[in-house]
Amino acid sequence: MSNSKSESAFNFPAVDQSNQRYLLVVKDFNDQAVDCRRQNDLRGAIKNYNKALRIDPRSAVLYNNRGVAWFKRKEFDQAISDFSRALKIESNLGVALYNRGNAWRAKKKLDRAISDFTHALEATPDFARAYNNRGEAYSEKGELDLAIKDFTSAIELDFDFASAYNNRAEAKFKKGDPKSAERDYQKALEINPAFAVALYNRAKLRLENGDKEGAVADLKKSLKIDPDFSKAYHLLSRMLKPGPVDIAGGK
Repeated sequence: MSNSKSESAFNFPAVDQSNQRYLLVVKDFNDQAVDCRRQNDLRGAIKNYNKALRIDPRSAVLYNNRGVAWFKRKEFDQAISDFSRALKIESNLGVALYNRGNAWRAKKKLDRAISDFTHALEATPDFARAYNNRGEAYSEKGELDLAIKDFTSAIELDFDFASAYNNRAEAKFKKGDPKSAERDYQKALEINPAFAVALYNRAKLRLENGDKEGAVADLKKSLKIDPDFSKAYHLLSRMLKPGPVDIAGGK
């Protein structure tokens, strides 16, 4: 959800900018929190963000970053609260709008998610991930034309956005355009040959088109990349048994 830019772009309106000692202490706590997150020590990250916020309670970036840690802990209400606090301080902080959209989407509040992604794009028009994730929300609502439009916008901003190609392929497949979908899966895999999800999705498309051999090959590649990919495992297991295969089955 976050990126290095949001973690390092400090803005401390409540701290006297002439007091370098306080600025360095806040930055140090934030850096420690980022290190904790990279080690998946989310509790430690939150503790360090708490310390930084006690010194500078008016930093939108710190609230945003703590919200990311809450999100990664799947504590979505806490995450939304922190993103909202960040936005009260800096209403056009695109990354906080984007992150809150992701939290709303995780809670299946798709209209709220779409609203936040839209506002994130108003604040940051070249935000490819916001287009992609709004497209995913539209897709989950069954609004496939809007989803495809957003995935295309994401790709136009970032030609190497493998996930956007995969997502657009899924939407095209659902709309009954398998040839175009397969081209998008192929592009996603050219960008990222280790994209297990794209291999699984292309396997489903190939199976639907009667290419069982190609589907099996994709599933085996997917499981070689991610041996714990349960959906790929269950689909491959069903394919290796006699009889028809329901590609919607599995866990």
